[in-house]
Amino acid sequence: MQQEGADIMGEKRTSHRVGCFTKCFLYHDGATYGCILENLSFSGALIKMGRPLPDRLRQGDRCSLVLCGDPVISPGEYNSTIARLNFPRVGLHFQEREGEA
Repeated sequence: MQQEGADIMGEKRTSHRVGCFTKCFLYHDGATYGCILENLSFSGALIKMGRPLPDRLRQGDRCSLVLCGDPVISPGEYNSTIARLNFPRVGLHFQEREGEA
């Protein structure tokens, strides 16, 4: 777990990260990508792609993440923005849900 405010690869973390290493799905521009959720925080997630990143994935793009190995039984889909691309990893920033501060 990363410490609050820890400087990792030139980035300032503002929340604790918890290692997960579980299956998840990334939805982007009509495509679905099977991934591994490496770590999770209140503000985002780090995922590891199972195949090379498609050229159409770009930093700043909107996407969504399903935190489950089976998207049919998933407890929810998290709207996100692609914060970092460093194959095979993708850093996501969660968007606030309507009505949340």
